[in-house]
Amino acid sequence: MGSPSPTPGTHHLGDKGSVRGATMGGTAPQAMAVGGDGAVAWRQLTRPVGDEEPASPRREEPEEPATLPARASNIQLEGYLGRKHDLEAATKRASNRSWSTRYCVLRGGQLAFFKDAKSRALGLPCHGEEPLGLQDASCEVAAGYKKKKHVFKLRLSNGSEWLFHGKDEEELQAWLQGLSAAIGECQGWRGKAQSLPPPTAPPAGPLPRRDKEKRFSFFPKKK
Repeated sequence: MGSPSPTPGTHHLGDKGSVRGATMGGTAPQAMAVGGDGAVAWRQLTRPVGDEEPASPRREEPEEPATLPARASNIQLEGYLGRKHDLEAATKRASNRSWSTRYCVLRGGQLAFFKDAKSRALGLPCHGEEPLGLQDASCEVAAGYKKKKHVFKLRLSNGSEWLFHGKDEEELQAWLQGLSAAIGECQGWRGKAQSLPPPTAPPAGPLPRRDKEKRFSFFPKKK
């Protein structure tokens, strides 16, 4: 007698047993059951509701940190400039009159100097220098200086004078306008301070009753 023909939807195997979790054609998992006659039947497995594997959360790539933090709103102008300390006072030359490149920051009526943009972000002034105060300062093109182009000078109230040079005429004009505006603001602040009336002391109030009694207690009482 020949072997029984496989039933539709079955595959013939030689041994008994079962295989679970097989898939066919990319469909849902199926189970293969082997009967006593060697016939293999496939049936689709159903996954209980709520047993789905949770989708792994999408990992967001962290944004690349900026090299420098955002500029503060009170910064009026900043950038690299060539700098030279020409005069320490009105008639005294500076001890070091060589040119150097500094990262300059104009902010709040002061001009501060840093080695580079990273030092500015960390708040580390170049060689611990104090910023230059622009109160009663003046700024103009250094027309008499011929060794470099695009040079302007900043003269402070104490007679100290500094030379700066930009890379082109546009940068020169930007700094001249920024410094002139900052100097004007300083003058406006001083004018407002002078126009304010001096503070007045509050009027002296009446003495407390107990103090009045103490003040006149050394007089003998009349009998």
